[in-house]
Amino acid sequence: MSAVGKFLRGLKKAELQTIHQFWLPGESANTRVEDLRQRVEKVFVSGEGVSEKVERLSQAQKRLIQDVLSRPEPRAQVTDVQAGLAQSGASRIEVESTVRQLTERGFVTRHRPDRSRGGEFLEIPDELAGHLAKALNVGEGAVSAADSVSLRKLDQATVDVEGETLESRIASLKDPVLAELCRRALAQRGVLDLDADEIVDYLETEGTDEIDEEGWAAALEESGIGTIGDGRLQDYGITLPDTSLVIFQEWLQSRALKSMPRETYPDLILESGVDLLIDIERLTLHIEQEPIRLTRAGSFPKRLAEQLRRTFAMERLTDYLEGDTVTRVLRVVMRLGLVENFAGELRVNDSRLESWRELDFRRKTEIVLQRFLEESAGARWSFHQEGLRSILLDTLREHGTEGWVSLDAVIDHCVSTYLLELEEREVAQQLRQRREEDFSRDRLQCPVHRLGTDLAFWIINRMLNLGMCEVGVIDSSLSCILLTDLGKYLLGEETAASECRVLVNPDFEIMLITEGIEGMDLELQLARFSERISAERVRRYRATPESMRSGVRSGLQIDGIREVLEGASDHPLPETVGVAIRDWGRDMDWIQVSPAIHLSELKPDRYKQLTEILDEEKIKYVEIGRRELFIPGHRIGRSDSEVPAFIDRLRDEGWLVRLDDRISTEQSSESVKS
Repeated sequence: MSAVGKFLRGLKKAELQTIHQFWLPGESANTRVEDLRQRVEKVFVSGEGVSEKVERLSQAQKRLIQDVLSRPEPRAQVTDVQAGLAQSGASRIEVESTVRQLTERGFVTRHRPDRSRGGEFLEIPDELAGHLAKALNVGEGAVSAADSVSLRKLDQATVDVEGETLESRIASLKDPVLAELCRRALAQRGVLDLDADEIVDYLETEGTDEIDEEGWAAALEESGIGTIGDGRLQDYGITLPDTSLVIFQEWLQSRALKSMPRETYPDLILESGVDLLIDIERLTLHIEQEPIRLTRAGSFPKRLAEQLRRTFAMERLTDYLEGDTVTRVLRVVMRLGLVENFAGELRVNDSRLESWRELDFRRKTEIVLQRFLEESAGARWSFHQEGLRSILLDTLREHGTEGWVSLDAVIDHCVSTYLLELEEREVAQQLRQRREEDFSRDRLQCPVHRLGTDLAFWIINRMLNLGMCEVGVIDSSLSCILLTDLGKYLLGEETAASECRVLVNPDFEIMLITEGIEGMDLELQLARFSERISAERVRRYRATPESMRSGVRSGLQIDGIREVLEGASDHPLPETVGVAIRDWGRDMDWIQVSPAIHLSELKPDRYKQLTEILDEEKIKYVEIGRRELFIPGHRIGRSDSEVPAFIDRLRDEGWLVRLDDRISTEQSSESVKS
């Protein structure tokens, strides 16, 4: 007995009638059970009409069948198949409906081999499995899912990508509508959704009511341009539109390489220099001096955010970067571990902040870049971005060190290379591993168009932010990028030392004339004790008593400030500047140590009595805690002459019995418990 016969033998008449009605809708199902089995078995064994029935299935139903057929035997656990559908974006209701409908229509059988233990299995009879594999292009001799967007899909991939142009092949297509769709696909990184509203409207204006998928696919594949289909990349965590025109990615890769060099000089250049590191220092210094209490909703206080935003250097690029400047910088310092959220209050991690300030400029940028490269959680990222960033850095290392390069070409090259290397990079294995582990924060399924847009976001909001590159604006759009010396260094390229000088005016205006890593390092030092008044190519800073005070609070010494200016200047410092440094350093509010008396662990009634005594004696005190007092400017000494007058009052009231001789007059503060 055939496998199909065994499968049908275990079904009830009502189940057979449902299958018969789906596969043989023109014949009556009101007949004997044996006749129903024979008719259905004949269809399943012969394969007659299987392709047509498969075409009527939804994408989720096709994926389920493909999942089962991809196993060594056409059998899979129900839980595994359901998990795969859920990760491809199907809802829980859709998953349950898909399994139920395919079971009712006879595509799969659901059973438990051992009723005492183990889970349920979905199985496809061998004869039917062969026909389904052929219809869905699965199994031996079938095109790999990873090759569905590649020239490897064709039987004879003899297309000379390097010697020919894609535009000439598109122009040779006989159907002008199909040629126009190919041109539109090029503008969308080689994947065009044929069900999109603008495409449907275009086809209606051209008089095309229905898409000839088979005819168009044959024409595109014959010309070596692309194909029509869904791409079948779900096993790699990439989703394509259900019906899409796909340009083979080899064309996109070659086209991107040819168009990468950019000779047109930008209308506007965006650069951040060391703005991010400057803002990291300013935010951590503020939190170090005064921890920030978050709102009840866990948000940063709005009024404080507005105050900080006016002092942050990154604010000048806010029109081109996503999100709020304060939030952006806060996210970085928390990822670095410099600031922690402790019970709704932002505090600095003293040890990490001290270690951070001791690092040199290059090491700081290396650490920040590593944190940026590791980002994969959140709505903006998918796990594919880790591989795409690696390709991006390799591409810039090979093609981006000589001058301006096209931003779109770089992104197109990265995405096409990634899609062509899905097997080599073991993306399917990475997806399965994440499904088995804790992937609650990772976005596993990613629409194909998000691969490029998320990578572009990372270039602008991470690389530009860190000062690795400059971005050129042409005709009001971000068009090209240029690696800075810092970017080349972080990519492992050698860079020549750059000239780095400052000019200090008598009014303490500092003009920074510099290029290269050395200049960025010097600017970061200047920003610690002076305020920036211009962010043009020639940076202009001005030192003030307040900015000098901030520098000292961050760990700088007055002599160190003078050394920075003298070491970077070709001329002696103006006399007025030297005097200002000396006077401002002398007038600095240095930390002062004075004696004090600390009284703690007081009972409520005794606490009230004590405060009344101090008020009567006109003694200033500070309430620093619950039933805890701090009396500055006084101390308890060994001799009566050193004891404050109000101590006698405390002794008379029974507060003190005696003074312990072990209390030293040299201590800066004393603690008396009652």
